[in-house]
Amino acid sequence: MFLLNHRDLPLKNWFVTNNQVFLFFFTTCLSVFGTGCASKGYSYQGNPLFGWMESSGEVRTTDPYPILKRYPSFQATDFEFPVGGKYAEGYYLAQKFGAENGKFGGRKHLGEDWNAMTGGDSDYAAPVYTFGNGVVSEIADYGGGWGKVVRIVHYHNVGNGDFWYLESVYAHLHTIDVEPGQLVKKTEWIGTIGDAGGSYPAHLHFELRSVIGAPLGGGYGLKTEGFLPPTRWLMQYGPKEKAFTEESFQFLMEKGGTL
Repeated sequence: MFLLNHRDLPLKNWFVTNNQVFLFFFTTCLSVFGTGCASKGYSYQGNPLFGWMESSGEVRTTDPYPILKRYPSFQATDFEFPVGGKYAEGYYLAQKFGAENGKFGGRKHLGEDWNAMTGGDSDYAAPVYTFGNGVVSEIADYGGGWGKVVRIVHYHNVGNGDFWYLESVYAHLHTIDVEPGQLVKKTEWIGTIGDAGGSYPAHLHFELRSVIGAPLGGGYGLKTEGFLPPTRWLMQYGPKEKAFTEESFQFLMEKGGTL
């Protein structure tokens, strides 16, 4: 085993078993993504370096604040969608933020469910990317309706000397491809889409929180305080090459059902 340090990213360590595995990953990134594993079109299923977290109930955490203070220039200044590239191409909002779900007593959805337009489990093991620069604060396999989960804390520079802490949550994952304490750049590969052990059709449940480190909860609530609507947030702080709204991601062929 040898250790490869990512020269552009502090605390970014890749553990691989041999040169062949690294070469396979590197050439795959070049051939599929062009240059590096950023948020571009993709078809490759799964990250060959990871996928180690198999046991249900495992939780690993770290305090993100000392790490962010150690690297004060590592700020989140802009954001992108966590699936499908900069504009979530090929994906649609299967369930919006704030949508009331009758299966949960009319409680409101506290995140967004992203599903491939090709339907069913066609996006199973597709890459999930961090939506902004941040530090991984938790990785866990909760089993049940959550499955594998990654939490990332972001130090957001909103300009005029103002900073906010945000937390992004990525759930129902097939693999977790990051470690607690790892600094991750916007669009960096952090995991793959799963189905929470068969609980749902494959999709990403994505939450954006203004309260850091709060209990995971159940994904639904009577109130939405402490949670932010991700796509509406991206309308303000995300890519600006073209306009989009939540309605931009409606998909009539599969719209109507809730996950």
